[in-house]
Amino acid sequence: MGSLERRLQAFVKLGHFLRDFRLDDSSSGTSDDEFTRAVERAGSRNGWFTRENLRHALSAWGKELTEENLRTWISDYETPQKDPKVVAIIMAGNIPLVGFHDLLCVLITGHRALVKLASGDTELLPAVIKKLEGFEPELKGSTEFSKGVMKGFDAVIATGSDNTSRYFEYYFGNKPHIIRKNRNSAAVLTGDESQQKLRALGEDIFRYFGLGCRSVSKLFVPEGYDFQALFSALEPFEDIKD
Repeated sequence: MGSLERRLQAFVKLGHFLRDFRLDDSSSGTSDDEFTRAVERAGSRNGWFTRENLRHALSAWGKELTEENLRTWISDYETPQKDPKVVAIIMAGNIPLVGFHDLLCVLITGHRALVKLASGDTELLPAVIKKLEGFEPELKGSTEFSKGVMKGFDAVIATGSDNTSRYFEYYFGNKPHIIRKNRNSAAVLTGDESQQKLRALGEDIFRYFGLGCRSVSKLFVPEGYDFQALFSALEPFEDIKD
């Protein structure tokens, strides 16, 4: 899979591509018909993946995948120079590219990924992998997509509900593993928040229709809290009711 430097540069190039990518043909930016078609298929096959949320997810990863960010992050870890492992990744599909971080962790450290895609997000990751392999041919073959029973892996990263986590523990408990269950986020308000902070809270509540594990789904407020300022700050998100 080449050196760490070559793998890192592949992700840097992917970041450049995602920052420049425009989903609308009328916009200036990177033109890539094949990638655009994959993004559009993702939206047509999953109604929760609106064009706005697809744009947001791709843009967010573009902003994260900078050389400075990647070097700072990876500098805290040792990466193997040989004997790569095969890591099975069972991905969630609640928001676009939600499993990309797990894949990034596996590939940039020189390991191989055996990926089971969620039924709700089958288009985006293969398209991203194809771009990565174009930027760094030595990454070809480092990611395999599994549609049946997963075999031949050394470790597991699995994300699912509290119910599926019990199955994950049963089937994968004898391997090194990270198994994620349901998560919910809460916000604590004092009543002194600015409109800017409350608008940012609105983003945390409504982005991806609140389906993310980090989406705020509960508010703690002081007794007698005046909700008018909060409701005013949340008005830009009122279209979500449709």
